Formats: sequence, structure tokens, C-alpha cells
Amino acid sequence: MNFVSTQFALFFVSVFLLYWVLPRRGQNLFLLAASWLFYAAWDWRFLGLILLSTAVDFVCGQRIHAAGDPRIRRVWLAVSLVVNLGILAYFKYAGFFLDSLVELAGLVGWSLSQPTLAIILPVGISFYTFQTLSYSLDIYLRRLEPTRSLVEFATFVAFFPQLVAGPIVRAREFLYQLEAERTFRWDRFEGGAVRFLTGFFKKAVIADNLALLLVDPVFSSPGDYSTGTLWLAALGYAAQIYADFSGYSSMAIGAAGMLGFDLPENFRFPYLARDFSDFWRRWHITMSRFFRDYVYIPLGGSRSSTWRTRGNLAATTLVSGLWHGAAWTFVAWGGLHGIFIMANHAIRGEVRSWGPAAGLLGWGVTFTGVLLAWILFRAPSFHVAAVYLQGLWGQTGLVIVPGGLVLFCLAAVVVDHLAGWVEERSPGVLQRVPPVLRGGWFVFLVVFAWHAMAREANPFIYFQF
Repeated sequence: MNFVSTQFALFFVSVFLLYWVLPRRGQNLFLLAASWLFYAAWDWRFLGLILLSTAVDFVCGQRIHAAGDPRIRRVWLAVSLVVNLGILAYFKYAGFFLDSLVELAGLVGWSLSQPTLAIILPVGISFYTFQTLSYSLDIYLRRLEPTRSLVEFATFVAFFPQLVAGPIVRAREFLYQLEAERTFRWDRFEGGAVRFLTGFFKKAVIADNLALLLVDPVFSSPGDYSTGTLWLAALGYAAQIYADFSGYSSMAIGAAGMLGFDLPENFRFPYLARDFSDFWRRWHITMSRFFRDYVYIPLGGSRSSTWRTRGNLAATTLVSGLWHGAAWTFVAWGGLHGIFIMANHAIRGEVRSWGPAAGLLGWGVTFTGVLLAWILFRAPSFHVAAVYLQGLWGQTGLVIVPGGLVLFCLAAVVVDHLAGWVEERSPGVLQRVPPVLRGGWFVFLVVFAWHAMAREANPFIYFQF
């Protein structure tokens, strides 16, 4: 059930109207049923995976908290890790690792038959698996006490606005909201609706039009296009993936807000980043903090020697790359960002001594590095990525002259980040814009979206992860 669909609009309006006439306990139970129905609409067979993950982590959380013996606590944590990561490994990575094993055997002269695995990737499995894991881990680390309500825990796991593509929400951010009384407030509804509309515009107008008119044709055959068109399409993909994923996150946050819940921010104008560490503090924030808290810090973080710290960074970014997809291109993309961050740490002190020019230079280097890395992320294979990157430095071929809609979409992302730049330097300034002007702006968004939505709606990019 895609957010950009009539089906979801009817579903959400029905849920919204019924939800607000129920008492708190009824609201939670109704949200749980609606969330399971929402997920079953994708493929009802995979609803059982959410039920299994929910039951396992609910029990494990109780047992970890109740156990006095550290060994028993570790056993129950291990149960949670094995079940959740085992499910994720099978559905997302089994085919990838088997294919890699066959290819590796071929390189050393062994002949292995190619196994056939018809495994369908359950939508959102990476997101809700991390969400339930954070519950068990936080209880083990004594950051959280388990909930006694199975309904509330199951609602936390399956909450439909952010179920399939985040933000990755932690139990200590959400369970207390399920325990509190919620009453309808117009200001929350208005803020949530505006946020949802903003995300809808990013996805349906900016991301989908850039994909249809520019990005997909060029990435399908990069060797056929001129250098200028390749650079334009690379910029287009940087804008597309930002508008697509931040658009989903905004819709999720907006839908949750209309139902009385606060979800954590997932994006903070990432292309304003002045270094690569800053980029990951702005891009997919909830994933970055998950890997920071549960991978990087347990490995030792920055508390060890310089080389050990760099190794921890490399390991974390490689795991992050693999999380994004079962392909070596994603691993290489994560490793490339690891190299960027390690280089960033190595020269940070020297760059700061350059004065005011350091900020502008840092932004330019960071944006260029992120842009080139996106090519590896988007390309279906190393060969396609190599052809694309080679073509950036001098190649004749087809030329795409961007039309007005493509230029508008690219400019919209620039304006979005300029507004973020202003807001970061003068917090609250955008909120002081007269309500009439804000209202007119969003009327414009609605009218423009109605006329400029892409002819073909693409699935959200992060649904595949």
C-alpha cells in the first residue's frame, strides 16, 4: 500500500476517523489491527514474520530484565539476536552469499552448481528488525525497562506510518507515547498534514519526475550519453534519492503527527554537510545512530588507538553498506564512505587552520564525494558504475537537454536546502513567516502537485532495503 496512492488515502482517512473516537486502549488495539492490515496488503504471507519477531522480543525483553545472572541475560539476548538476524540473513542475504560463493569457487577453478532460491524480500524487513533488536539491546544495556503490554509492544513494532521505511524508532521514544492519553489537537493535525503534504510533493513531483525524465534513462545505458548529461543525471540522482527518502520520512512523521505521535527526524539537509561525518549526522539519522550505538561504540568507538578507531569506522560503514542491499556495490559504497570519514578525521585539524575558506572547501569536497559515491549506489553492477565514472571525464554521445520540469525539480532541492541553511543560522525564522504566505505556499504545492505528478509512480527507493 504505497503512500502515494488512492488506496492509502482511503485507508488513512478511515483509520484517522475511527481512531479519534476511541479511548486510549481502544486506540492502541485499533492501531495494531490497522498496522497489520496495512502490512498484509503488501503480502499477507510475511505478516507471520512480524508476529514471530514481536513474540520473540517481547519474551526476551522480559527474561533479560528478570534475570539476575549475567550469563542468563546473555543467553536471552542471544536468542533475540539469532532469531532476528537469522530471519534477516535468510530473506535478504542467502541468495547473495550463495551467488558470491559460486563466483569465488569459479575464480579458483572449482565448479559449483548454481542453487536456485526463489526468495521474496519482505518489504521493510531491515527496518522493523532493527527496531525490535534495539528493544532487546536497550533492556540488556539497562537503558530501558520492558513493557508489560503485548498490545503496546506489538503496536510499536508494526506502527504503519514508519513500518516499511523508517524512521527507525526506539522503544524508549515510542512506548511511553502509547501509554499516555491522546486527544485530538488541531495544531498537531495541521502540522502533520503540512508535513505529509511536503513529503508527498518531494516524492510524487520531484523524485518520480527526475527518475522518469532523467535518471533512469541515463543509468540504464551510461555509455550512450555525453559527459555533460552524465554529470546532470548524477546530480539528478542525488536530488532524487534525497527527495524520495526524505519525502517518505516526512510523510511518516506527518501521518504519525496527525494520530498524536512524535517520530524522530530522519533528515536534516544532508547536502549542507561540510565534512563526511557531518553528512551522516544529517542523512538517515536514525540508521546512523543505530550503527553508532550498537556497532561502532561496542567495537570501541574512538576510545582506542588511532588505527583501532579507523578500523571501527571502516567496519561500521561496511556493515551499513551491506544493510542497504545484498550486493557488493553497496558494500563498496559503504567502504568508500568509510575511507572518506577516515580521511576526514586525519586532516580535520589541519583544514580548520585554513580559516573561513575551510567551510566552503569542505562543503565542495564533501558534496563531490557523496555525488560520485551515489553513482556506485545506483548502478546495478561494478561494470555499469565503471562505465559511468569513466564517462564523466570526457565522452561524446546523446545529450539530454533538461526541460522546465527537470530544472524545477533540481531547483526545488536547492531551495529546500537554502531554507535549511537559513533556519540553522536563525532558528525559528521560517516560523515567523505570516500564516497567509505559508498557506498560499502550500496551496501552490497542492495545485502544482496535482498537475505535475509523474506519469509513472516509482516504488520508494528504500523499500528494497
